Amino acid sequence: MSEEKFEELLQKVSPFIQKKDTLLRESLPARLILQVPSTEKEWNDIENEFNIKWNFPTCCGAMDGKHCVIRKPGCTGSEFYNYKHTFGIILFALVDANYCFTYIDVGTNGRVNDARVF
Repeated sequence: MSEEKFEELLQKVSPFIQKKDTLLRESLPARLILQVPSTEKEWNDIENEFNIKWNFPTCCGAMDGKHCVIRKPGCTGSEFYNYKHTFGIILFALVDANYCFTYIDVGTNGRVNDARVF
């Protein structure tokens, strides 16, 4: 690729890949509205959808966690130190068969595993 083509491409994608100050911590609680399934029927509907759409019977959600690197909080010792040898918090989510969030937890210390967050 020529240098000119590279620069042209870079100009087109730069707005999408540049780091932005999102102020996530300040805005998340005000913007996040999530209705966790609370009845047996709601959970059964999710289970049926997994079976129909993905041929995955008796599944009520797909879960995963993401370690988000942070600066070590003061006076916390190794509480936030994780197996990746960084300090972090865990973003944990459960989704239904259509990739819609049914449960979210943000901020658990990075030392614990997904099962303990759940």
